[in-house]
Amino acid sequence: MDGIGIIIVLIVRAGIGAWIGNNRQIGNIWGAVLGLFLGIIGWIIAACSKKNNTPMFTDAHGGDNK
Repeated sequence: MDGIGIIIVLIVRAGIGAWIGNNRQIGNIWGAVLGLFLGIIGWIIAACSKKNNTPMFTDAHGGDNK
């Protein structure tokens, strides 16, 4: 029973990492890998990754500010 419990914990750790990295540059796969092997530290690394959907602001004046 111990082996099954360890596998379940590893799957949950990887799932949380993938969920955190979902909308970030690190992505699902790397978030899952980091969460699987590093646990909480991997989650922190994934959470610190830059978001994909960060809005880019443009100059509404067309660049000529006279």
